[in-house]
Amino acid sequence: MRQLYNFKISIIVALLIILTIPSFAAVKVGIDVLATQHPTLVKGKRLAVLTSKSALDANLLHTVDRLAKAAEIKLIITGDHFFRESIPGKAESEGKFDALTNAKVVEILDPLQKPAAKLFNNIDVIVIDFQDIGIRYYKYVTLMAQLLDVAREVQLPVILLDRPNPIGGKLLSGPVLEVSLRSRFGVYPIPLTYGMTIAELALYFNKVFGLGANLTIIGMEGYRRSMTYSDTGLHWVPPSDFIPEPTTPLYYAATGFIGEIGVFSTGVGTNRPFHYILAPWIDGEILTEKLEEYNLPGVRFISAQEKPYYGLYSGQTTSGIEIVITQKNIFDPFLTGTAILKTLFELYPDRIPLQNQAAAEAIDSLAGSAMVRESITSNKPLMQIYSSTQQTLNGFAQSRKEFLIYPD
Repeated sequence: MRQLYNFKISIIVALLIILTIPSFAAVKVGIDVLATQHPTLVKGKRLAVLTSKSALDANLLHTVDRLAKAAEIKLIITGDHFFRESIPGKAESEGKFDALTNAKVVEILDPLQKPAAKLFNNIDVIVIDFQDIGIRYYKYVTLMAQLLDVAREVQLPVILLDRPNPIGGKLLSGPVLEVSLRSRFGVYPIPLTYGMTIAELALYFNKVFGLGANLTIIGMEGYRRSMTYSDTGLHWVPPSDFIPEPTTPLYYAATGFIGEIGVFSTGVGTNRPFHYILAPWIDGEILTEKLEEYNLPGVRFISAQEKPYYGLYSGQTTSGIEIVITQKNIFDPFLTGTAILKTLFELYPDRIPLQNQAAAEAIDSLAGSAMVRESITSNKPLMQIYSSTQQTLNGFAQSRKEFLIYPD
């Protein structure tokens, strides 16, 4: 049964709801639903596409190439260095162009940089398709919001092609971003993990924050909120060199915000980025023992020794801990990351510069609140720190319900 959802903007959700879906059921992502059920939305149109290297269809064809079968791709916007072969323009000022479609390529490496309105002068429709990682500080989330804002300004319709949230569509964790901490790691007040797909998040941004774009959503078929990426049957293309596996974002949510202080490695440069906390001065056995005493839900800790092949402590055999997620459905990345940072500060206060201005700004921006760092330096109990975030998190949970378009 297909359900349509009306949010006072044009929304098309091709959503297949079945009472019992086997765990191995394949999910059909937005680009495949668009191509098979709504091709007239782009046929013959001049398109601008916000995308990344991870946007593949069921046949492992990139969205740009799938769209090019029916439309003219005029502009490709990406938040990374361009992910495939390009050719230079006739003049240096023209930049570069996609070798396969001849579309102009615009790389926006700073997500706070809003795409210039003049880029869309010869465009009929803006298409958005990228693989999210489900975490607020992933730059494409901010870039998506910027593009919705521009779309309203230039009065162009936006078609967003939905994809799964790899850590699941139900995990809510961490502080809701304080407005005073807006940065390239997040602009709008949403929590660390928001439990929404990019389509649901776009609907939320568009209405709650008044972006007001003419937005059309092409939803997925066969997707349930309880699914992680591994449940979807889809091929994982790393959206970043540091996110090699579909399980990596769950670890990144726990260690990414504490790793920004820059004195210990989170495992970037090992074969399991974000799974570790490493430094030459860490005693892994003691840190493990202290963390295990918390008996945190869905996670265990073991001592580890790793030699990062790049990044912090490159080439050094470095001690610390490995984080082992044992039950994804009860694991809380914010609680886990805060416990790790609090314990490190208790054991090594001279090594963890939480009162240094640069370190404080870095961790506050990613955590979304100065309260976390300040509570740790004030020696507040872990569960008191955790509880202080729950009121705003519960408020977000209520406000997001209106925009959820998939069943549990």
